[in-house]
Amino acid sequence: MNLLPQINESLTEDIKIKFDGDTHQIEANTLINSLLHFTNIIQEVNKELKTDRKVEIKVNALNEGSFLVHLVIESNLINSIENLFTKENIEIASGLVTVVTGIYGLTKFLKGKKAKILEVKGDTTKIENVKGNVIYIDNRVYNIYESNKAVRDSISQEFKTLNNDDKVTGFELLGKKDNPIVQIQKDEFADIASIEEEVIMQDERLITKIGMLNIVRLSFDKSMKWEFYYEGNKISAKMGDSNFTTLIDNGEQFAKGDSLEAEIEIHQEFHKPVNTFINKSYKVNKIIKHIPRPIQNILFDKKD
Repeated sequence: MNLLPQINESLTEDIKIKFDGDTHQIEANTLINSLLHFTNIIQEVNKELKTDRKVEIKVNALNEGSFLVHLVIESNLINSIENLFTKENIEIASGLVTVVTGIYGLTKFLKGKKAKILEVKGDTTKIENVKGNVIYIDNRVYNIYESNKAVRDSISQEFKTLNNDDKVTGFELLGKKDNPIVQIQKDEFADIASIEEEVIMQDERLITKIGMLNIVRLSFDKSMKWEFYYEGNKISAKMGDSNFTTLIDNGEQFAKGDSLEAEIEIHQEFHKPVNTFINKSYKVNKIIKHIPRPIQNILFDKKD
């Protein structure tokens, strides 16, 4: 029996939760609590993504003797009907599943610990865990995981419940055609359950941008910083381009007023009083293009 009203297939998405174990039964408390926390995470993600939609999670009829729970995520339009078939609306349910499964994947990767290194480049976040392993994820996944305590608490409580059930040996999220998206083993449950005891707020991060720098003061001493104007602000930055010395040795000349198209690494720290990240230091990772300052011809009036 399918409990999903057939409103519009393009506005729905499904996902399956699999509880691994040696038997074909599961404690009612384990199932109910897990689903409760899972659906709460979906609702929190929906709010964070500001979809302007009401999201309902329906449970399709369970297969007899199975730990496999089939959920259908239905995204109902809140705004006027003329907005129904926009590309953004059509992708909402799919986007929710992508972010939610991404959060579970990140949870498994970090195992309740704080990210060791964070670098933001475009729409992607680079994260290194305490073991030195690195992953690249959608910015939305990390931002929601980092900033939304309700999401972290729900994950923690869910895995506490699963860890207390000796018959559950694993947790999986399955996508279309039952392909595994996230697989979490029993020996990982306890670490994930302790997530609420960790300080999650990331107070430092590195952002890499491509931008234009206008030279104010230059120095060929590696220990000294150059001074630039960047986006209207005067900054000091280390020259970290390993090919820079080669450019100098080959006779390329740099002067005040020249422009550099460059890859710029910005070290930011979170400033609690104003609830935002502020720039603390800069480094030029790579010079992409050197643009010499235009030469101005000075005309003198000839005096009789």
